[in-house]
Order: sequence, then C-alpha cells, then structure tokens
Amino acid sequence: MRLRANPNRMELLRLRRRLVLAERGHKLLKDKLDELMRSFLATMKELSVIKEELDRDMEKVWRVSALLRTQHFPQEITKLAGEREIGIACRQERILNLIVPVLEMKAVDQPHVDLWRSEAELEVGKKALNLAWPRLLKMAELWRRAELLADEIETTRRRVNALEHILIPSIKETIRYIASRLDEIERSYKTQLMRIKDIIERH
Repeated sequence: MRLRANPNRMELLRLRRRLVLAERGHKLLKDKLDELMRSFLATMKELSVIKEELDRDMEKVWRVSALLRTQHFPQEITKLAGEREIGIACRQERILNLIVPVLEMKAVDQPHVDLWRSEAELEVGKKALNLAWPRLLKMAELWRRAELLADEIETTRRRVNALEHILIPSIKETIRYIASRLDEIERSYKTQLMRIKDIIERH
C-alpha cells in the first residue's frame, strides 16, 4: 500500500531516510525476538526439570499425608507436625527490557517437635516438604518469567511483522512511485526544452 506523499525530491529524501531507520529497527527487533525466544525456551526447559523434581517430592508428601490420615485424627496430625513460618524475599532481574521477579526463601522457623511422639513417616514427609518449598518458589518464579517473556514475544513479533509486511513495503513502493514521477517530470521538462530550443533555432 502506497503512502500519501507529494512527488518531490525532499519527500523522496525523507522517505529514504525513513526506510533506513525502519530497516535498522526491523533488524534490532528481529535480534530482540531471537533473544527472547532463546530465553523463553531455556526458561521452559528449566521449568520442566523443576516440575519433575517437585512432583517427586510432593508424591512423598501425599503418601505420608495419606498414611498419617489413616492412623490419626486431623487435629493430632496438626499437633504432631507443629506450625512453621516461611519467609519469601522478592528481588528483580532484567532480561532485555523486561523486569522479572526472582523469589528467594528466607530462613524457615522450624517448629519444636517432641521426638518421642514423632513418627518416622512424619519425618520423611517433613524432609520432602523442606525440599519441595524452594522448588515450589522456583517454579512460581519461572512460571511468571515464562508468562512475561511470552507476552513480550507476542508484542515484538507483531512489531516485526508490521515493519516487515506493511511499513517497509509501503515505503519502498512510495519511493518507487515518487522516483518514477520525478523521472517522468524530468523527461517532460527535457522535451519542452528541446521544443523551445527548436523554435528558437528556427527563428
């Protein structure tokens, strides 16, 4: 689609400069898109590994939980397990122009447990849960990073496509049109000058 432009040399120069900027911008956005895709794929790969590890930990926790529920009332399980507090720290990292959260687990307050009343299954469950918490935080962090990267990839891809398939072809078509019109005008002037010269020479 041709842009609206007056067929003159100033407009031609302006459009040529605009084309250079558009092509440079297109290249930069393409590079950015490639880097975003690389980061997204690396994040998804890491997320897959963490999910497998977390699934194994949680499977142990569910098994222990099911076993304890067959032997104790819920109130007894809560009393045996005790209460705990988990601190989470959040800082930010930058990936290109994206700000992504990084979650870190602070020191965990371990509840006081009566070792004489504690059961082996409960200790196994606690150990699995202690491993699961940092992985769960890492999974949440990676999931959010993947969401942010996916949104940015979509936005960047739309910009790349708009430049590649709409703006750059439109500028090129307009440049060709103006160059063609200027050539036509120049040929017309030359023809007029030749006629004038012819008339002068006859007289």
